[in-house]
Amino acid sequence: EPSIKLGSLSINLPRLALESSKDETYFRARLVLLMKPAIAAMVTRKKDVSDLIRRGVNPILAEKTQFMQKNNTSIVLNLIGLKEAVYKILGHKDDKEGREILYKVLETAVDIGHKKGQEMDVDVSVAMVDSAELTRFVTLDSEKYGKNSIMDILDGDLYSQGLELKAVELDKLTSKSETISEYNKISKTLDGGLLVKLPFDPKAKDADIKKAIEKASSLISSFKPIKNLK
Repeated sequence: EPSIKLGSLSINLPRLALESSKDETYFRARLVLLMKPAIAAMVTRKKDVSDLIRRGVNPILAEKTQFMQKNNTSIVLNLIGLKEAVYKILGHKDDKEGREILYKVLETAVDIGHKKGQEMDVDVSVAMVDSAELTRFVTLDSEKYGKNSIMDILDGDLYSQGLELKAVELDKLTSKSETISEYNKISKTLDGGLLVKLPFDPKAKDADIKKAIEKASSLISSFKPIKNLK
């Protein structure tokens, strides 16, 4: 059946990690404590929106009232900056042991989302997808912890969104490669979606782009080709 997404809420994981005294267990506990009122707030918003629609305040959406009653309406919690939180702030290495910590964080989030969703009779999904909050999160954290402190944990100018594949390395990868196994495991864990970016150099040739897209599609279920042009 069709489903409706009534917006999403992004969670700033680097901020949580900074507030957790670099303790991974405390970090996951704080994530749980943050998710519960966040889900409750989104459920309240969902009920308010549905109520406004039923009362005909928005005539366009009011036409869909029957549709909303008969089908699934879900809410999405979007995790921002997972790798910065685990590898840069909590201090784990990007190795097998560090990735186990990363998986544990995702599993905790999904588990709490499901339990709280069942408790409140709503479908809650956890995702790592596009967000408009990246610049705001970095600005707020820079103001609180100092710009230099935040720049030290960034690979670029913003926190990470989802994962990234490098087109130049695709030839060496197979379905059993460690990188691909990690991406597929994270994608399987997250029930709300995973953004995998496939960036290309602005000067990349059409034939190379086509080849990279074909190879990526044989390795992972979904990805987003990106080519920045002037």
